[in-house]
Amino acid sequence: MHNERRRSIILWGPPGSGKSLYLTSLVRWLARERNERAYSVLPANDATARWIAGRTAPHPEGLALLSSSDRPAEPPQFLIYSISDTPDAAHHRSALVAQLTLCDASAGDPAPAGLSEASGVMLFLPVATMALSVDARDECVSWLTTTLARLPEEAGAPPPAVSMPVAVCLTQTDEVPDAIGRDANQWLESFGSESMRALRAHCAHHSVFKVSSLGRAPRRRDGIEVVTGTPEPRGALSAIRWILETTPTEAAV
Repeated sequence: MHNERRRSIILWGPPGSGKSLYLTSLVRWLARERNERAYSVLPANDATARWIAGRTAPHPEGLALLSSSDRPAEPPQFLIYSISDTPDAAHHRSALVAQLTLCDASAGDPAPAGLSEASGVMLFLPVATMALSVDARDECVSWLTTTLARLPEEAGAPPPAVSMPVAVCLTQTDEVPDAIGRDANQWLESFGSESMRALRAHCAHHSVFKVSSLGRAPRRRDGIEVVTGTPEPRGALSAIRWILETTPTEAAV
């Protein structure tokens, strides 16, 4: 393994937006995507590894999703490795390219540590929850617009002055039957045009992604959420890959 300069990505979202399940999918169920550069995501320490291991348990129908696992005292951290099919000149096939840190914050909470030095940020919005009620939708949209306004801006830059890549991840898409055919930008805008306006106003480099951490909707069994068979995440790496491959000279999406 070759250790290169490590970049930092912040995963940020309101409580219940699917961050923990997403991280579990990256570590435990992520499959290589054809014709795409391979990445591997691993816990950075023992506390994070134990937390991830406690998020699921075997079930006769497949896999039970557990929510009682205590989160580590420090924010869970993960390491992202780039994997090559062939070794380089120094015989390395793996390179440590980034660190991913979880931040669980409601509207008005302080910004996560290290945000000003981060190479990118992933903002999570739970579309199935937002579709359930006007209050849930308004709360999530308010969280997004407030968070975008708090992102660090490049000094002296004209608007949009947030230069770091900002990926908005629409989660819970496995609970929406027609999610595959939906356009991600239009989906976000359907919850209120202020979301896309705020993205364009603040962020020079932004994109919207659909994320399914499970590949299929879980079912309630005896008070527990159960996934039939083995989860098959969809779009889980898309935002990470985009952040790692976006350069400051690229145009906004």
